[in-house]
Amino acid sequence: MFVSLSRAQSLANSTPPELAEAHTEATPTQDDQRLLLVSIFIIAGCSLIYELLISSLSTYLLGSGVVHYSITIGLFLFFMGVGSWLAQYVREDLLDTFVKIEIALGLVGGLSAVLLYAAYAWTQYYYPAMLVVIATISTLVGMEIPLLTRVIERGRGIRQGLSDVLATDYVGALAASLLFPFILLPYLGHLLTAFAIGAVNLLVALVVLWHFRKHLKQASLWLSGGLVAAALLVLGTYFTPSFTQILERALYQDPVIFSTQSPYQKVVMTERGNDLRLFLNGSLQFSSQDEYRYHEALIHLPASHSRTLERALIIGGGDGLAARELLRYPSLKQIQLVDLDAAVTDLGRDLHKLRDLNKDALHNPKVVVNNDDAWRWLERDGDLFDVIIIDLPDPDTADIARLYTVEFYRKIARRLSVGGVMITQASSPWLERNAFWCIASTLDKVFENASAVYSNVPSFGPWGYVMASNTPFEKQRKIPEGTRYITESAWQFTLEHPADLPPLELKANHLQTLPLMQYYAEGYQALQTGEYE
Repeated sequence: MFVSLSRAQSLANSTPPELAEAHTEATPTQDDQRLLLVSIFIIAGCSLIYELLISSLSTYLLGSGVVHYSITIGLFLFFMGVGSWLAQYVREDLLDTFVKIEIALGLVGGLSAVLLYAAYAWTQYYYPAMLVVIATISTLVGMEIPLLTRVIERGRGIRQGLSDVLATDYVGALAASLLFPFILLPYLGHLLTAFAIGAVNLLVALVVLWHFRKHLKQASLWLSGGLVAAALLVLGTYFTPSFTQILERALYQDPVIFSTQSPYQKVVMTERGNDLRLFLNGSLQFSSQDEYRYHEALIHLPASHSRTLERALIIGGGDGLAARELLRYPSLKQIQLVDLDAAVTDLGRDLHKLRDLNKDALHNPKVVVNNDDAWRWLERDGDLFDVIIIDLPDPDTADIARLYTVEFYRKIARRLSVGGVMITQASSPWLERNAFWCIASTLDKVFENASAVYSNVPSFGPWGYVMASNTPFEKQRKIPEGTRYITESAWQFTLEHPADLPPLELKANHLQTLPLMQYYAEGYQALQTGEYE
C-alpha cells in the first residue's frame, strides 16, 4: 500500500507536457499492454517484499520493530519519489531503460540480505549500508512504474492507462503483503527470499526484453547481462547454506546447532562445551549455565505464596524450563502453557539436549501446550489458575509490549483464583530501570498487592520480576528440595530491595500509548552508548 501511495502521487507528475515526445517506439498492441500490466503486477509485489524484507531483517538484527519498519517505509517512500522525479528525464527508449532498471534492481535486491547481514556481522556501519541499499532499490522502483505507464498510455490513453496501472499495482502489493509473512519468510528465510525475488525481477526483465527484442536497442547485450545476473543469483541460492553458516558464526559467539525462521521470529540454539543457549531474533533467552537462577526465582516465589496450587498457567516459556520448575510441586494437576510460536515449543519437545535440560517437561501429561496468541487465548478460556507465570521476551516491539499493559493484566487478574499469585519477568532493574518500574506501576493499577523480586543471573546481570496478587502475600508452602538458587532457608533475599535502586513512580503501560516501549528503547540505547546511570 505504501508503495502504491507513493506511485499514485508521482505518476500524476510523471507525464510532463512533453509526453507528446517525439518517440519513435510503436504504439503497443493489446498483447503488449497485457504483458506490461502483468509485469507491473509482479514488480509491485517484488517492491513491497524488498521493503518488508529489509524492515524485518533490521528488526531481527537490532530489535525495535516499530522504529525499523517506520524508518524503512519512510526512506522507501522518499527515494521512490526521487526515482519518479528522475523518470521524467527519460524521453525516449523507455522500454530499454526499463529493462536496464529491472536487471539492476534484480541484482541489488537479490543481494540485499547478504549485504546487510555482512555489514552487521563484520562492520560497524549497518545503518549506512541499510541506507545505501534502500536508496538504490527504492530509486529504481520509483523509476520503473512511470516508465511503463507512459508506454501503456500510448495504447489506452492517459485516463484508462493510469487507472489500469494503479489498480494492477495495488493488487500486486496486496499479494506480496500476504505472500511474505505466510510463505516466503517462514519457508525461505531472509537470504533465499532476497535471491528469489531478485530472480523474479530478472525474469520480468528478460521476458519483456525478449518480447520487445525487435524494438529495443542492444537487446542481445542486455539479454546477456540479464542472464549473467540471473546466474549470480542462482549461484547465491546454491551457496545459501554456506552463507548462512558463515554469517551465523559471525553473529553468534558459539557454534550454531539449530537454526530456523518461524513465521514470528528467528530461532537459534548454540552450544559450546556445556553451555547451551537459545536466541530469539538475536536476543539471548537463556544460558544453560545459569538459567536455573532465572527460572527458580520466576517460579518458586509465586508458587510458594499461592493459597492453593493445583492449576498453573505459563504464558511464553516454550523452552519448557519454567514448566520443569513447576513440576517439582506434586500438588499440581495441570499446567497450561501458551506460547505463540510452535517452532519454540517443538524445540523444547524434540531437541535432545534441550529435553535433557527441561527434564522432558513438555512431554509430561500434566503439561498442555497451546500454540496461540495469549491475548486471544485468555479471551476464549475461562478457567481459573492458582499461579500465572508470564515468561515473555523483553518489550521491544508493540506485539510484545501489549502483553505488559493494564488491559492485558486485567485479563490475567480475571483468571486468578482466590489467593492466586501471578508474576512477570520485568527485565533488568539496573540497566532497564525505567522499564522495570513502568511494569511495576502497571501492575499496581490492576492488583491490590505488587512486589518486586530480584535475581542475579550472570548471563544477564541483575534481573527483576514483579509479583502481584489481590490478597496479601503470605508464604503457604516450602520451596521444593533440589533447587540450586532459591532455597527454603534463603528465599527471602529475592524480595529485599537494593538500597541503590529506589522505586520510581512512572506512567503505567496502556495499550493505546505503550510508554514501556520508549522506556525500554531508552535503556537499551543507554547501554549501547555506556551512558546509563
